This record gives sequence, C-alpha cells and structure tokens, in this order.
Amino acid sequence: MTTDFHITVKPILFLSKCMGLIDISYTVEPSGLLVRNKNSNVHRLLEIAHIIVLLICTYIYINQYGIELHILQIVNIIQLWSTIISAKLSTIWIIKFINGIIEFDRKITPLTTNLLIPQRSWTKTHWNTIFTSLFAYFIGFKFLQMYFHSFKLRSIVILTQRVIFTAPFVMDYVVTITSCFFLQNMYGRYQTLNDLWKCLPADLVPISDQWTHIKIVVFMENMRLLHAELCDLLKMFTLGYGPMLLSFFIFSFINMILSIYLFFNHGILSSSYSTNNYSQLLPLMVNAQIITFLMSIIVFVSFINEKRLKMISYLRLYRISNLHFDIKRQIKMFMNQISVCDSDRISAFGFFEINLNLIISILVLLISGIITLIQMKDHPMILKLNNDTISFILLRKFS
Repeated sequence: MTTDFHITVKPILFLSKCMGLIDISYTVEPSGLLVRNKNSNVHRLLEIAHIIVLLICTYIYINQYGIELHILQIVNIIQLWSTIISAKLSTIWIIKFINGIIEFDRKITPLTTNLLIPQRSWTKTHWNTIFTSLFAYFIGFKFLQMYFHSFKLRSIVILTQRVIFTAPFVMDYVVTITSCFFLQNMYGRYQTLNDLWKCLPADLVPISDQWTHIKIVVFMENMRLLHAELCDLLKMFTLGYGPMLLSFFIFSFINMILSIYLFFNHGILSSSYSTNNYSQLLPLMVNAQIITFLMSIIVFVSFINEKRLKMISYLRLYRISNLHFDIKRQIKMFMNQISVCDSDRISAFGFFEINLNLIISILVLLISGIITLIQMKDHPMILKLNNDTISFILLRKFS
C-alpha cells in the first residue's frame, strides 16, 4: 500500500545516504519498508567507497595549511565525524522509525478515508520547494565565499573538502532538513488523531446506527492504540536522531560562541582582517543560519508537544460519571497512557530536552560563555586560541 510518505521520504533517504547518515545497503522493498540488502556486494562497495572519500577529504583538510593543526580545524573535523559515527550507531533505530511511520499510515488510512479526514503532512510540492530553496541558498553562499576569498579551484577533492569543512557546513543542512521532515510528519499524525477524535459524537452518546455503543468503544480503542504507536515512534526518533541532534546543538553552540567572541573582542571579522566590505556579512549570515536551523528544530518539537497535550484536553471535557462503563474504562486507560508517554519527550539523546525553554538556556549560556572568554582574554590558553584562530582564518582567506 503506497502513501504520500513513500513519495516525500525518497529525497530524504537519498540525501541521508549521500552524507552517510543511513547505510546505502538499506533499500525499499516492494512492501514499502526499508530492508537491508545483505546479498548485494555493490552496496557494500559503495559504502566503503563513501567512507574512503570522506577520509581522503579529511586528510587533505588536515594537511592543507601545513604541519600545524589549528583549533578550528579540529572542531570542524570532530563535528563532521561525530555526526557520521552517531548516525552509524543509530542506523537501526532510524530504520525502525521510518518503517514505523509507514506501518502506522497503513493502520490509520482506512479510518481517515472513511471519515474524510484531510492530509495533514506537507505534500511533495511543499518539500520540493523547501529542498530547492535551501540547496540554492547553500550553493549561492559557497560561491560568495569563493568569490570574496579569491578561491581557485585546483581539484574536485579540494572543492569537496571546502564544501564539507567550511561554514556553512553541508552536514548542518542535512541534519536540519531530515530532522524537520520527520518532526513535521509526526506533528501531522498527531493532528490527524485529534481530527479523528473530533468525529466522535458529543458527550460520547450513541447516535442511531452511525455511532452505536460498540462502534464508539472500538473507535476509542483504536485511537488509544494508534496514540501508543506514535509515542513509541517518538522514542525511536530520540534514539535514532538524538545523538545527531546532540552533536548538532553542541557544535553549533561552539561555533556561535567563538565567532561572536572574536567579532566583539578583536574585530577579526569586521576590520583589517576582511579584504572586502561585503565579506564582513558572511560570518553574520552563518550565525543567522545556525540560529534559524536550531529554532526550526525546536519549533517543530514544540508543535508536537502542543498536539500531544491537546488530546488530554479532549479527554478532560467528558463527565466520566455519566458515561457507560466500557467508555469510562477506555478514557481512564487513555489518560494513564498519556501520563506515562508524557515523560518520554524528544531529547538530545537524554542529555537535555528539546523544547522552547532550550532557547533561554542557549541564550544564557552564550552570554555567560562570551563574558567569561572576554574576562580571560589575557590567559595563556585564550591567547593561544586567539592567535591560532587568527592565523587559521588568514590562511583560509588567502590560500
């Protein structure tokens, strides 16, 4: 059975496989599920070749500016490989999550079709527009960097490592796009459950043959089981994408705090170190992009939490004392289930919850970190960081 998710997920799978977030050996079966092809040597060779290419690019990037390895180089390398390694370790959960959405759609489609519930997930056209816009922005940004820094293309490998290891990082785009795609799909399915619940008769009172007592009880049972599956899918998302989001949030914070500190403390990004007035805007654009990506993920998660809480408000509207015993039992079971599932929120692999409160935490840590760095500007470690960073930026601009 084919659903809209089968169509919209294809670009995401292709993008994830290209960046190494999903094993290439996983292919779509005729049933629509992702299954690992263990009998094909071609997929294994492609996966090995992909890792070799990334290792070659990393080696060239390390030795690009001579023997000395700069601090920012180390940060960029760790950022890339921590995301790839965490994705490899979480591949099983990512596949289970994707297959879980497909199986969930098969169960809920008959209900939405019979009750004429509209599709809540974004269509292929919407996602294609988003993919095309972000891809065009990324290509345009890279061309601006090459133009302002007078970059000369010497080989495809040099160009590849420029794309991978210089801000804006292509891995940030992939992690953000894939995370927001799956989060929006989860939001749409929670919204569909809320729409289905609205179809029940007022006060859960049987109405002729359309909503008999048995039909109401069976429908509520189906809603409860579907809600439990969605909660399990959120757990799988945290296990699959949680490590990648942890890496993404940590290194995005590191990049922001370093760039803002250098901007205010030294003027390195705004005065004599810039060879062109327009190039001064590039670091600001990178920081704006990082903030936008972080906010996008946080906002999508907050939307899901909002729809989860809305189900509780529906259940609390009913006067349980006036209901039939079977319906009363279903409501109590549903309330207990929601209270248990509410403790399993989307998080960065359990280190911190992703919600709107995280924005305040990031802002406070960012201000505290910048103030601390400025106060310690005469410390030998900070002086070494300053000199090493200035040297790295100058080499990168004029190499």
